[in-house]
This record gives sequence, C-alpha cells and structure tokens, in this order.
Amino acid sequence: MIRSQSSLDVLGAAACLALAASVALGCGGEERTPPASVLPDEQQPEPPEPPEPPEPPEPPKKMPYDTLSEYGFFEGVLSALKPAAGVVPYEVAAPLWADHAGKGRFIVLPEGETIAAGELEDWQFPLGTIVIKTFFLSLDRRDPAGAARILETRLLVLGEAGWKPHTYVWNEEQTEATRAVAGARIEVDTIDAAGSPARARYVVPNTNQCNSCHERDDRTEVLGLITPQLNREIVVDGEPRNQLAWLEEQGLFREPLAAPEALPSFPDPLGDAPLDARARAYLHGNCSHCHRPGGGGGVSGLVLLAWETDPSKNGVCKVAAAAGAGTGGNAYDIVPGAPEESIMVFRMSSTDPEIKMPELSNRLPDADGVDLVRAWIAAMEPEGCDGAAPAPDRPASP
Repeated sequence: MIRSQSSLDVLGAAACLALAASVALGCGGEERTPPASVLPDEQQPEPPEPPEPPEPPEPPKKMPYDTLSEYGFFEGVLSALKPAAGVVPYEVAAPLWADHAGKGRFIVLPEGETIAAGELEDWQFPLGTIVIKTFFLSLDRRDPAGAARILETRLLVLGEAGWKPHTYVWNEEQTEATRAVAGARIEVDTIDAAGSPARARYVVPNTNQCNSCHERDDRTEVLGLITPQLNREIVVDGEPRNQLAWLEEQGLFREPLAAPEALPSFPDPLGDAPLDARARAYLHGNCSHCHRPGGGGGVSGLVLLAWETDPSKNGVCKVAAAAGAGTGGNAYDIVPGAPEESIMVFRMSSTDPEIKMPELSNRLPDADGVDLVRAWIAAMEPEGCDGAAPAPDRPASP
C-alpha cells in the first residue's frame, strides 16, 4: 500500500512530537526546552516574586488630637485665632478672673444641629458640641488690645459620657498648642499697669482640676453658655448688636428666642449698673460654679447664684462653714456694713492656697473684684449678727 506524501508528513510530525517529549529534541535536530510540567523538581523554574501588597490606609484619628491645629478651628496663622466656618465666637458679661488673662471664646456645633436654650441656664447641647476657650496675657497691661502671648486653649467636648475637658499649651513661637494632661507653669515678661517691667507667672491646671469648677452633681457642666451671660451687647462689623439676637441669626438655636429685653441679663461688673446687680453678676461668674447646690462648695450652704436673693444663703450673718485660718478670725461670711469683718472679703483678698477664693486657677487676687464686693457689703444696711451662732471650731475647708 502506497501512502500519500501528506500522510507521511503527518506521521513524521507525530513521531517528532513523541521523540521531543522523550529526548527534548526537535524534529530538525534543534534542542528545545520541555514544558515545566515534565521537568524534574530540581529543575523547576523559580516562581516570580508576588507584588508587594499596598499599604493599608491609616485609620482616621480620634479626638482628642495631639495638637490644636488638627481640629481645624482656625484659618490661616493659628495664633490669629480667625475662626473657620462653623466656629462661632461669643463673649460673656461677667468673666472668671484668671490673673489678668484675656480670653477668646468659641463654640462649634455638629453640622445641622442646634441648641435648646434655657431661660436661665441648663442649655441642652447636641452630642459633638465643642466649647473653646483660649487664654492670653497682654505684654503691656497699659494696652490691653496690643501684643499678647497666647498661653493655653481649653476644650470641652460633649460625648455620650458627658463633657470631657482637654487642655493645649502654646509654644513660645506661637505656632502650635500641644495637649498637656498634666498642665503647665508659664512665665511671661510683661509691662505692668504702672509701666514697670514685671514677670507674670501663669498656672495651666491639669485636666482633673478642670472639674473643680465644672463639676456639678458628679457631672461636668458648661459654665459661661447661659442666657444672662450671653444677653449682652457686642460689636459686629463695627456696629453694636445684642449677642443673643446675633447668635440666633447664626442658626444656633432650636426654637426662636424671646426678645432680649424680656430675657435675664448680667451687667458688666465693672460698669455703671446698680451696685447690687454688678456684685451679684461678679460673684456668679467667679464663685457660683462651686457655691451652689451640687457644686463643690454646696455643702457650705453659701449660694452665690445671681438669682439667689435670700440674704442668709448669700452669706449675710451666715456662720462660716470654714473655721481656723480660713476665717481670718471672723465669724460670718458677710457682716452687713462691715467688709473688714466678712470672711468673704478676707478669702477673696488672700494669696494663700489654703485660704484664697476662688481656689483655681488664679494666683493673684482680683483687686477690682475685691473692691466691688467690699463696696457691696459696705452698702448693706448694718443690722448686726449678734443673734447668729458663733463659728464652729473645726478645720478650714473650701
């Protein structure tokens, strides 16, 4: 039988494939590399290196941040304290004395959230609210609006567990503030009110000490954001405005507010309002955080809320809760017509850490505040306190 040439070619090709599989030679005598599947293990090619997996993205940081700039509260140069969008400035009528320090105050609400304002206090804030307070010292006290050294920024952040304080201390270059749980001591060279060189020594409290003022009934509370403190005149774009009305225009409140004149307000303690109103506003701003029911000084029975007008609760002929050195040898918190016999004036004038009031964070007495309270007591109708019980003989306490 004669095969065709094409059949032979096919057979030849098949033979070549069989031979190549066994001896790794091509039909034309060329050496060929067999497939890896037929190579011995020791001759298998190395597999290629797998590509490096991509770096996982860093999880977003959670508050509190390490530095103040991470919050994005301020635009541009940080020390200019120019508020970013949504950061709303405010002022209070009767500020807390802090060794001549001025303060810049701001509030930040979560987007779309609002405040339920109370008639007096007990404002209800949405979760995520941040209250910001920055402290600074004028380098020349004769020019309060001039150059200043920023010292610290305190935050109160509202979370599920309540308000949480955080403190940030500014560097000397005034470029950043860093979280400082333990507080700090800062010295600043200044010019005093008489024009003489002076060195200011400022105390930044640790975060636990924040609650000595802000704690009430075992809860941390905001102090300055209440109706009478904010119902005051401010200047906006060079024009006088009522602050509550302006804040309402910024969309801060859940419900419309009453007209400002129908709401309670504090006068400037150092202004020209009636003496009684100014003294009560001052004592509220500086003392009522402790001296009120539920406050740290509530056990003393002394209540210095501006709207508490019961003379005995205000301290008039009230037997001291603190005895010994804390009384200065006086028997009553307030002796009408006799500030020099009143424990209140004695403690406000002291620099002794075991005696002075307020306890924190001041190191220096507020001379203007002492003069105001002294004048308030002196103007009271003298009535004598002979009928009150003498001071108890027990150790001094706040």
